[in-house]
Amino acid sequence: KILAQLKEDLGDPLFIRTANGLQTTSYAIQIAPKLQNAIEQISIALEPESFSPAKLEFISIHTSEPLLVMIAKPLINKIRAETDAIVELRQWRKESNNQLIDGNVDIGIQALKERPQELYQKKIACGAAKLIGNQSGEYVKLMIDDYNENLNLFRTVIDEKLNATILVDNYTVLSQLMDQHFTYSFRLPNKQHTEENIGVDIAIICHSAKRYNPKTLWLSHICESVIKDAIN
Repeated sequence: KILAQLKEDLGDPLFIRTANGLQTTSYAIQIAPKLQNAIEQISIALEPESFSPAKLEFISIHTSEPLLVMIAKPLINKIRAETDAIVELRQWRKESNNQLIDGNVDIGIQALKERPQELYQKKIACGAAKLIGNQSGEYVKLMIDDYNENLNLFRTVIDEKLNATILVDNYTVLSQLMDQHFTYSFRLPNKQHTEENIGVDIAIICHSAKRYNPKTLWLSHICESVIKDAIN
């Protein structure tokens, strides 16, 4: 009944029924950006006039190792300087995309890539790489969920002969292996050091409808400043 009413009101159907269920029409795809902008404006209008971080009760941020290891302490310190809210800083997983959409996560910091249209991404830095470890050993690849499971990034960008023979998904384990083996370790590029540009852009990610939300803007500013401090 709702779909029929929408079709009558809009003059065109938004969905059509197929053997596989509902399918979005070209008209729905065409008007989606306009509807998204309208929802953003409504969201802004419904926000309280004043925002105070001190009144927050809970903050959730998802990012990936090794970036998580690099920025966790200064990020928590900057947040804690303004609020006593519970801070949840967790590993980015594939499901983090849906958790941002559902509102269970406030902000994500992850590689800029194709994501659901409900998510907004803002580039804040570029990634670099540095060769570390014992080069007489085997090449170890750090597996990053929702990013490089099927991507041989360093072989593509740095050395086409590079072939990982050890795969791990934990940064601590990777570090423990470096006395015997080697890897290209992710870095935030530092002006004082020459490191390999790997063509990875780092982005702040949030729900599109919440990009102008005061809490989101506040967290985005803190995350961006922490990463810029790490680069400089």
